[in-house]
Amino acid sequence: MRPISNILAEPLCQFFNSMIKEKTVPEDLAFAHTVLLYKSGDPANIANYRPISLLSALYKVLTKLISRRLEEYACRNAILPPEQAGFRRNFSTVDHIQTITTLLEKSYEFNVSIYFMFIDFKKAFDSVELPALWDAMESFGFDQGLIKLTQLLYANGRAAARIGDDWAEFQVERGVRQGDSLSPLLFNVVLQYGLNNVPWQGRGLRLNGRLLSYLAYADDVVLIANNVTELTEMATALSDSASSIGLEINFAKTKWLHNQRGSRNSEEQIVLCGETIEKVEEFIYLGQLISCPRNPVKEIRRRIHIGRAIYFKYRTFLRAPRVAIQLKRKLVNYCILPAVLYGCETWIWTKQVAACLRTAERRLERAIIRVRLGDKVNSRSIRQRTGLKDWIHSALRRKWKYAAKLSKKSPDESWTRVATDWTTEGKRSTGRPRMRWIDELAKFKGCPGKDLAGDWTKLFDGDVKKSAELFARYSLCRCDKRV
Repeated sequence: MRPISNILAEPLCQFFNSMIKEKTVPEDLAFAHTVLLYKSGDPANIANYRPISLLSALYKVLTKLISRRLEEYACRNAILPPEQAGFRRNFSTVDHIQTITTLLEKSYEFNVSIYFMFIDFKKAFDSVELPALWDAMESFGFDQGLIKLTQLLYANGRAAARIGDDWAEFQVERGVRQGDSLSPLLFNVVLQYGLNNVPWQGRGLRLNGRLLSYLAYADDVVLIANNVTELTEMATALSDSASSIGLEINFAKTKWLHNQRGSRNSEEQIVLCGETIEKVEEFIYLGQLISCPRNPVKEIRRRIHIGRAIYFKYRTFLRAPRVAIQLKRKLVNYCILPAVLYGCETWIWTKQVAACLRTAERRLERAIIRVRLGDKVNSRSIRQRTGLKDWIHSALRRKWKYAAKLSKKSPDESWTRVATDWTTEGKRSTGRPRMRWIDELAKFKGCPGKDLAGDWTKLFDGDVKKSAELFARYSLCRCDKRV
């Protein structure tokens, strides 16, 4: 449709306006073919599949227009707080990962006790009650015309799923459609409606005078508390509020973590609705390993393992001698590199982290050009043949750019900035402190990290791109010396 958009714009506008005026939606417009995508686990278990709706192009154009107008209103009226980062402009998974890891880093260093609970909802997108969604949109004051149009789309929302060689039709009565551009915003709105009904007052971790009770990336919610009793109360209240909008907590996948340094109280336990919540020492949150104390080596090895799995998926192509090196390079840069460097903005660079990443890249380069370690070919000539980006250099550039971007944000719009500015009231243990996220950045500027306190933003004066390149080269030289 894009090549002929100038021709279709006016008739489509008239068609959509007539639907709004007549308050009717053609049945075929909202009809969806539902396909099941396998996630993980037992392939014979239907619960391990995710339903995706294949919708018409006209429907997608209409819902995109509705979504933009709803987003404009939501941003203008600050309906979604900075605690919610899912599917929002200028937010990413890295923000919440950095917030959690910074809290763990500082609390461990200064012996501040923090409790986290990682909430998992059962089939969150497919379980939302539509009446609760309409109530949420009404309470937030969205335009009545947009609400009614959205209701019409869902009222006429029929779908079909393939069973054998036949298609079985059914009426969609709950949940938001996965595959619809409007669904992420609708889900965020109804979830925020439920979160706003939880009594957070006085509960949570105090950061520079502000209380942080939870973080959410769509349905991935993390509760943050000072003690196990408070965490239990918050989780119970969230469970009650979530049930009112159709969401149910999956107690088997919900975990909690305590960062207590030194001796740990093994008798602490949390029971919700008669179910005991498992206590863990580490948890994979938004794709990154969260542990206390932070273990950057374990995380980088996990990411390398993920990248290696992708390599074996395309091994035949990457090792084929007749395939041009330019095509191999594109595959590595577009598929393997993003998987390996995911979340590198939050990494702490140690000798072991640099060594692991360097070794993994050199092993991949040798495999691509079919050079064995015993052939005694130096890494410089291998790099000239492959032309791959240096992974350490790329990761360091991304870390500097992310830190510079974070320094420009206001604490009112980013909990990551608040956590980075946080000055704890605890006391350090004796001995050398562990390396911090800010230390590598401060060392490049010749300023000890411990002297920065809350004034770390002064590191990022000047040209960000130029500084990122200089920081990457400086740190790369140090990494090569250590490796």
